[in-house]
Amino acid sequence: MIGGRDSSEAARDPRGFAVKFYTEDGNWDLVGNNLGVFFIRDAIKFPDVIHALKPDPVTFEQQPRRIFDFMSQTPEAMHMLVNLFSPRGIPADYRHMQGFGVNTYKWVDAEGGTKLVKYHWMPRAGVRSMTEEDAANVQADSLGHATKDLYESVARGEHPEWELLVQMMDDGEHPELDFDPLDDTKTWPEQDFPPKPVGKMVLNRMPENFFAENEQISFGTGVLVDGLDFSDDKMLVGRTFSYSDTQRHRVGPNYLQLPVNHAKNADVRTNQRDGQMTYHVDGGGESPSVNYEPSITGGLREGRYPAHDEQGPEIRGRLTRKRIPRTNDYQQAGQRYLLMEQWERDDLVKNLTGALAECDRPVQERMVWHFLLVENDLGLRIAEGLGITPEDVAELEPLASQDLTEEDRDRLAHLGKNPPRDVEGLTMTHCVPDERHVVNR
Repeated sequence: MIGGRDSSEAARDPRGFAVKFYTEDGNWDLVGNNLGVFFIRDAIKFPDVIHALKPDPVTFEQQPRRIFDFMSQTPEAMHMLVNLFSPRGIPADYRHMQGFGVNTYKWVDAEGGTKLVKYHWMPRAGVRSMTEEDAANVQADSLGHATKDLYESVARGEHPEWELLVQMMDDGEHPELDFDPLDDTKTWPEQDFPPKPVGKMVLNRMPENFFAENEQISFGTGVLVDGLDFSDDKMLVGRTFSYSDTQRHRVGPNYLQLPVNHAKNADVRTNQRDGQMTYHVDGGGESPSVNYEPSITGGLREGRYPAHDEQGPEIRGRLTRKRIPRTNDYQQAGQRYLLMEQWERDDLVKNLTGALAECDRPVQERMVWHFLLVENDLGLRIAEGLGITPEDVAELEPLASQDLTEEDRDRLAHLGKNPPRDVEGLTMTHCVPDERHVVNR
């Protein structure tokens, strides 16, 4: 997601995971990535997080000091950092990589009833990841090892498969939960909201022309069909506004006319005309001169939407611009750390310590403060690697932009001395066996 087109496929970087369904009702795009959460929960900060992760605008060098300068002031990013800097941040290849919708979506039935849903893609071949050392050994020989592996696997007839799993939740505020179900920095505990298999995807051929079918394919979270909807997830709403504009800029104003983006199994009729690179005109009404609606002289008629105008729970309140009340930025990050395999935890500590060693001391101290609140063992191990003690950061005040829970405040009062979180009986998204892909040179 952060590296350019020709960046190494062995880099530590979230991988996009997007699927276009050519349905009988039109196209549906399920757009996500290989990690189950994201850095931020409010789309207005999207340019900032991307700028922090991208190369320095002066030196064009990606720098940990820039990344963690931003992250140290963004406590909601802790869950994503624990995932990204673990081996899951460097998948061994695409065949052994999970995919996630990340955001919360909605399903709507014929009566107007709604359910909140989360989507997960699980590779049938299992999950396999690399340490930074393994990745460096791969990168020494190839920048595009994962794409090469995918082409060769399909050519051998070993077609990769992913099972599509869906978590469902009643559409509502759920005050009984200690997190907001629309928060994209959180996952839903699977023992309470079990993932249900709904189908599978088999990759049985590769693009005949890489540019035409891969570079020009265009996705958007607002590309939906009847019965599928987006929720009020603030990040998802922002993505839905921006993605189609991005494709118009990247590919062109008529990107939907390209064969890879055009509906294959549904009849599309619009009044859109002209623009750069037009080569196809959607079927219109009786008169080709009428490209507007309404009309009584042979134009198109707007289709009737099959769902109810009134759907989902009734919402009353004041529309404001502020943080969600249930931020709870540290709990799931700590749970995720404890549910990792030991080799994953060791690699996570090594990676974070190495990256933070390149940062300024105030950034190091704030990140140690965050990680001590995430999980004591994680924070202590990173602090030791940086030569920082809990006493060095104990007097730091919470950020003005964050709201601590009662548990957070209790942990802050005992910083560096907290017992491990209780994860008995907890099943989190991502917590499936992760095989290390060892690469030697």
